[in-house]
Amino acid sequence: MAWQQKNGFHQPKENSAPIPGRCDVVVIGGGPGGSSAATRLARQGFHVVLFEKEKFPRPQVGESIIPHMWRYADLLGATEKIQQERFLAKAGGIIAWDGRIHQLRFSSFGYTDPERVGLHVERDIFDDILLRHAAGCGAQVFEEVAVRQVDFSDAQWPVVDYMDRRGGGLGQRSIACRYVVDASGHAALLAHQFNARRLVSQEVNYLGLWGYYKNSLYLGADRQSHPPEQAPFVKSVTFITSFEDGWIWHIILRESTSVGLVMNRGKVRGMGKEVQEAYFRETCASVPIIRELLAPATFIEGSLFFRPDYSYYSEKVTGENFYCIGDAGAFVDPIFSQGVVAAMYNAAVSAWAIQSSFAKESRRAFYSKVAENSMLQYYGFSRLLALGDFGSEGVDPALVKAMMRAFRRNELELALAAAMTTSRSGNLHRMAREAGIYEEFGEDFGANKLDVITELNLQPPVPW
Repeated sequence: MAWQQKNGFHQPKENSAPIPGRCDVVVIGGGPGGSSAATRLARQGFHVVLFEKEKFPRPQVGESIIPHMWRYADLLGATEKIQQERFLAKAGGIIAWDGRIHQLRFSSFGYTDPERVGLHVERDIFDDILLRHAAGCGAQVFEEVAVRQVDFSDAQWPVVDYMDRRGGGLGQRSIACRYVVDASGHAALLAHQFNARRLVSQEVNYLGLWGYYKNSLYLGADRQSHPPEQAPFVKSVTFITSFEDGWIWHIILRESTSVGLVMNRGKVRGMGKEVQEAYFRETCASVPIIRELLAPATFIEGSLFFRPDYSYYSEKVTGENFYCIGDAGAFVDPIFSQGVVAAMYNAAVSAWAIQSSFAKESRRAFYSKVAENSMLQYYGFSRLLALGDFGSEGVDPALVKAMMRAFRRNELELALAAAMTTSRSGNLHRMAREAGIYEEFGEDFGANKLDVITELNLQPPVPW
């Protein structure tokens, strides 16, 4: 394969090679979950073919990355490549919710290495780094190839049907493989094929509406507002605030600022695109703190995006020959930036199960079940953390409590502290108590590292 140099690391050129008729594993989707699974399996010597329907880099939301990501980047061998890009550092979060303001500092929970803090990333670039890394590790990556369906009638050799759009052509083909990893994101290809995709109850069923601004102020870890040119020097935080219809994020990037509204689906049902944009811009111009941060900013025309069904899950996330990871398996309210790490965790679990199944095929049902339980644990905990509900609709409380007891102490402490910043934490803390967490670590576990803020130094000042 020909190579070219980009951003200090080798990147394969566009893959125009013929697509093989057979391989060990087909990965559907080139986001962080798909590229991570492909990298892990390819590095173990398996023949991996990854299909991505878009041409990378492509736009994507989810720009806030928590520091847990670095552990998975290390295991992929991708840490240096991510660091070379010099994304903006994220020191934590400031959350204004129902009249209270809290600050979370990652450094209070042991994340003190300046090279391994949270990040604010342009997802098109971040995802492209991981995809090129997968190709560099031996996975065959084919962009502009859209998977249509998977035929599982032969359990030993599923057949993946795809449409090859490279070069402007339309060629419908198929490839046989031993295992399929569905990392198709919100498309949730296999969940739809199995008719297994379910929405969470209406009370916590949200949608997202987001866009981008130029020249927005941002909040720093010093609790002051700063002009965007200071972002490389004064560490930023992800700012979150509640408002009457839901909550809003504000994330400074290197050349723009991402602002998004997450609200109940009923609020914008039936709105056309123009009405949606008017509602979005009027809301951003009226909500305190967001209003002040955006005062000198200009909305980037054409940058408004809409995504329904912000809370769903699949009733069928694994089988003996398939794994649905990341958003292809489940998605919850993204308030605490769990998405990318969840996808990378799912990738690690599914890659382990597939590798183990190749080594001992007679036990592949067992490995699939272990992977399923692990992914459901993570999903259940993430949903409990973000939404506060549990015990039904795809969540097993026993699995979640077991995961709490297995968490690294600093990660659990950070999660419990984060939950305290909103009005959704009651069930999480009840489950933590049932899991024996407070009995072991004390009733103030997490809370003692959460800062309460009485004012932010904004220009102009905002009463709170």
